Amino acid sequence: MALIKRKYFLRCMSALLVLAAAGAFAAKPGPQPSLSNAVNPSFGILLGGASGRDFILNTDGTISGTNAADYLSGAVAGSLTISGTNGAAIDILATNLSSNGGVNIVNVTCNFNNTGDQDCDLGFSAVASPGRGNDMSIGLEINTTQVHGDATAAPTFDIVVNYI
Repeated sequence: MALIKRKYFLRCMSALLVLAAAGAFAAKPGPQPSLSNAVNPSFGILLGGASGRDFILNTDGTISGTNAADYLSGAVAGSLTISGTNGAAIDILATNLSSNGGVNIVNVTCNFNNTGDQDCDLGFSAVASPGRGNDMSIGLEINTTQVHGDATAAPTFDIVVNYI
């Protein structure tokens, strides 16, 4: 089982909120896809603020949602290269979405091989085989449940890739 462990963290500095994120990436037993080049998703620098704020980091690295105006700079979509046997389809699922420090992961979106955004937390099958390697971009939606000033948070998620 290939496993790369990453963590989300939230850091507030002055009136600025910095959120960088990542997950654990695992290939399940059976024919093994190879997972490489993992890049942590990052919301970049956001203004600190009240609870009940929603932010969406799209798979293209842009910020949208009701609080998009509070985004300042530095957003980066997550990414992962998935390689494997030609002719095998894969199943991709985001699991174990967690909350920590007043930050909830509401949704994880994936865009495998530029086929369009799909909800990873609902799971989806990629009909195209990974072959020599295809990229997957990762986006997130978060919601804050507390006022953020000088707080630290570490919500996490896992991305699981199976051959089907």
